[in-house]
Amino acid sequence: MDEQFRQMIYDTFSEVFETMFFTFLEPIDELSGAVALSADDDYIQANISYHGPESGRFALYLPQRLARNITMNFLGVEAGEVGEAQILDTAKETANMAVGSLLGRVDPGGEAKLHIPEAYLLDDFSAQELLEQPGALLFNTDFGALWVVFKN
Repeated sequence: MDEQFRQMIYDTFSEVFETMFFTFLEPIDELSGAVALSADDDYIQANISYHGPESGRFALYLPQRLARNITMNFLGVEAGEVGEAQILDTAKETANMAVGSLLGRVDPGGEAKLHIPEAYLLDDFSAQELLEQPGALLFNTDFGALWVVFKN
């Protein structure tokens, strides 16, 4: 992935999280020590793909603390009012908004089309495996590390 596209992903995801979820993302450029950022938390994976002149897919890995926080902020509810189904729906909507916004920047003509996102709880999360992915990006948040993996 070229540096311009990487920066566009960082900028777009940061903007969406700040605007829609009142959550600040801090891009981590050096992935070498990233395993240390992985908290003892369960993770949710949200996937979305797109097709058009260019095709690709994104996988977002959100710690449950982060997913719960953005759900509360997005819906304007308290922690006790948030269920697992709402958290998974918010993870899907997050993927949809972030990647949709990114496509608006890289494909202003609107030729690329988003597919329907999916989200599920992970049985096992390995930051080490993500470090080996060539399209892995990492953000630090107050609620754990957000991983974004792009594949074309």
